[in-house]
Amino acid sequence: MNFKRTAIRSAVIIGIVVLSVLFGVIIQSFSDRAERSNYPLKYEEFVKKYSYEYGVPQNVIYAVIKEESGFDSSLLADGGEIGLMKVSPKLLESYKIELRDSYDTGMLYDPETNIKYGVYHLSKIYLKVGTWRAAFASLKAGTDRVLEWLGNEEYTEFSENSKPKLKVIPDDETRVFTERLEETAERYKQLYFED
Repeated sequence: MNFKRTAIRSAVIIGIVVLSVLFGVIIQSFSDRAERSNYPLKYEEFVKKYSYEYGVPQNVIYAVIKEESGFDSSLLADGGEIGLMKVSPKLLESYKIELRDSYDTGMLYDPETNIKYGVYHLSKIYLKVGTWRAAFASLKAGTDRVLEWLGNEEYTEFSENSKPKLKVIPDDETRVFTERLEETAERYKQLYFED
């Protein structure tokens, strides 16, 4: 009799555990789906193409697009930057010779053109500053200013085996912008690009 009660009690406990795990998996699945809708993968063809071509991780590209324009290709910012990655007409002019293009400013509203120039710009910045954190800060504060910070021990971590790392961003607006981009890039990585 005691054995039968113990067996029934064990079966009920196992059933509760299995149902709890199953319920948790279902809730997590709905949660991931809802979160993925907040972190969309729009313009995948162009993002993949220029990620590969210019060596910029896809999660970084998506973070910049999401935070700079919210995926609105018709964006015209107060400073005159245009489109998904907020590329300025001046930037287009400076890079179109290197890229052997003859685009005019209006082409920056085209998603592929904007992503191409935005990703190319990110790759150039990264080569100068050495980390994505510093590259994100450069988008807000300018590369020259970030290079000054990288040369200052107060803001930078130096090590023998790697490039200097920007540990402190002294400008509040740039720091908030950079942290937001870092968080978004990390979330994209977790949701779509981790093995």
